[in-house]
Amino acid sequence: MPIDERRTQLIDAALRLAARDGVEAVTVRGVAQEAGVSLGVVHYCFADKDALLQAMGLSMALVASEPVQSALDGTRGDLRTLAHAAADGLWEGLQPRRHMRLLTFEFATAGVRNRALRPVAQHHLEQTWAMTRGSLEQLAQSGGVRFSMDLDLLARLVAGYIDGIEIAWLIQQDDEVTLASFHALADYVLSLVVDEPDADPA
Repeated sequence: MPIDERRTQLIDAALRLAARDGVEAVTVRGVAQEAGVSLGVVHYCFADKDALLQAMGLSMALVASEPVQSALDGTRGDLRTLAHAAADGLWEGLQPRRHMRLLTFEFATAGVRNRALRPVAQHHLEQTWAMTRGSLEQLAQSGGVRFSMDLDLLARLVAGYIDGIEIAWLIQQDDEVTLASFHALADYVLSLVVDEPDADPA
């Protein structure tokens, strides 16, 4: 099996193991058993457990960003249409990936509790901010605008709002409020837009 496919197989096995038994249950031996491969195969694909955990974090971030990216890539219209399509993408991606989103939050809290996991959790957090920043950049470029807030700060703020909305949904399962919250976040982002080319001069 090509190494890229093998790495994907091992990451999937690690995610299954973490979802079932918790992030701290992810060990090289445990992943090898879950995937039905030898320890040597895991060591060949990942330098150590931290490298495997970082790959898991990237995979979770990519999965979470896919619906929003698809919405931005596949939507035609003005800036408001794009922003609200991204909000719909957040909602559409949340429901079928409930266990994955829960695992994302467990990943973060494990990093708070376990000093050994903290650098890995930090790496995952930075990946999330970077992907959120990328979506905001794409939104701005599509509309030919910029934001009044520093983009790095805005990415952190938006990612934090998304996490809060999703945690509330995981607990309450209130679909209507959750969807409305994502769209309220889209309106907030739009409120920070400046230099819209078609705007009438004040």
